Amino acid sequence: MKHVIIIIGLLFTSLSFSQYKEDISVVQFSAKFLIDKQISLKKFKEFNTHTLFISEHGKFFKEEKVEYLPTIIIYNNGDVVFRIDGGLSLELPEDTIKQIQRQLTELQSNKF
Repeated sequence: MKHVIIIIGLLFTSLSFSQYKEDISVVQFSAKFLIDKQISLKKFKEFNTHTLFISEHGKFFKEEKVEYLPTIIIYNNGDVVFRIDGGLSLELPEDTIKQIQRQLTELQSNKF
């Protein structure tokens, strides 16, 4: 019985994470040792936002070909429409939030 509960729990967890690209989504790919280098996604709460850590979601890092941390990817119905990464410095550019806002505004205006 314990094994059945664990399997069901894993199934629901993997299903929820497979939906991280639905509609307009802002996804931050990072690592726990880079928490001070991440941006807060709270500013974008009207969209789907997710922060994925390589230690917990390495599969998604491979699927999305994330090479640098942190990396921000904006999806529109599963398609990558914007990507910005920290590069070798492990820091996102200073204007990252402005760039994200600009992309989201454009996506919203194209939606209607």
